[in-house]
Amino acid sequence: MKMKTLLLIIVTVTMISCSTKTKTPDFLLLNGEQLESLGIILTEQGLFYKNFNPNWESDNERYPYLGFLSNETYLSTKHFSETDTLTAENKHDSIFVKMDNTKNDFYPILIGNTKGQMSFDNSSKLNKSIKLLPVAICMTETKIANREDTLVVWFKVTESLKNALPQNIKLDDYLKVPTIVK
Repeated sequence: MKMKTLLLIIVTVTMISCSTKTKTPDFLLLNGEQLESLGIILTEQGLFYKNFNPNWESDNERYPYLGFLSNETYLSTKHFSETDTLTAENKHDSIFVKMDNTKNDFYPILIGNTKGQMSFDNSSKLNKSIKLLPVAICMTETKIANREDTLVVWFKVTESLKNALPQNIKLDDYLKVPTIVK
């Protein structure tokens, strides 16, 4: 009887370990340093992103700049043109305004959570079968006391994005068509 129980445990553990190794990950989880190569900055004040898309006209974007910031309570997305004057209404906006722009041709299409709910939903412009790269950002890395959630930023994939990612990442393991919960 003991031998059968031991054998059952070994078989169960083996099956579980094999199934977890072959499962496709839902999101690419990067640390703060790796996120910087994508233009995302994590600080004690929150998460910040400010990018000028050099291909904005050919990408049919209305504005060349896209930025977002997330602090203790909210996620704020900003689109702005080259002639806009950005003003800071609080300390978080001040950090955002003072940030240098990245000039990446890859940028977020969607920003939401792990459940598919979107704060920034640009899906009306998407081809419904386009695969995006979902990057998970663990907000605990910001050291904000009440932020233990995970944001998911869905990037348009370009050669520049591939080059910005760590070399050991197999991009095809993460690309997927987003499911959006309304």
